[in-house]
Amino acid sequence: MKNVLLKNISGALLPVNLGRNRGLHLLAGETKSVPASTIENPDVFRLFRKGFLAVMDEKPAAPEKKKGKS
Repeated sequence: MKNVLLKNISGALLPVNLGRNRGLHLLAGETKSVPASTIENPDVFRLFRKGFLAVMDEKPAAPEKKKGKS
């Protein structure tokens, strides 16, 4: 399942209603990883369209380099 990052760019506490008694609270400047299907939620889409949320692709973590003996 693909994840995306939601970033609060509003400068204030931002409550996001995800439905089915689930919610998300983002502090000013905070970024959270959520499933990509969350963007289809009407509340999330409304906040994105009004400029309160930024949506970014989550980049996979770079694999650690193994230190070998030389």
